[in-house]
Amino acid sequence: MKITKIDLTRELPQETDFIFSEKPVQGARLGKSGNNLYICSPRRYKLYTDASDTVSFLEGSGHFKWARGEKDFTAGDTFLVQECGEYEINGACTFIVLRD
Repeated sequence: MKITKIDLTRELPQETDFIFSEKPVQGARLGKSGNNLYICSPRRYKLYTDASDTVSFLEGSGHFKWARGEKDFTAGDTFLVQECGEYEINGACTFIVLRD
């Protein structure tokens, strides 16, 4: 159960690779491509993982919040989220969640 800042070692999918919902989800613009997510969030977005997510921030800044604490992020940062259960991304930001 941890969130670790990492170097991105693969190419991110483009925004055009995602199919976007017509309605906001949790107040955010949500796109999906397979298991991957593209999220434009105005304030807060809740996620859940029992495995691992790679979260890469394209724009904005804020912080993660999960059962074990908080961690700041800014545009250009990438994190590996491992077995955290529910976690939040707080702050006006755009990010991609890669789920294998």
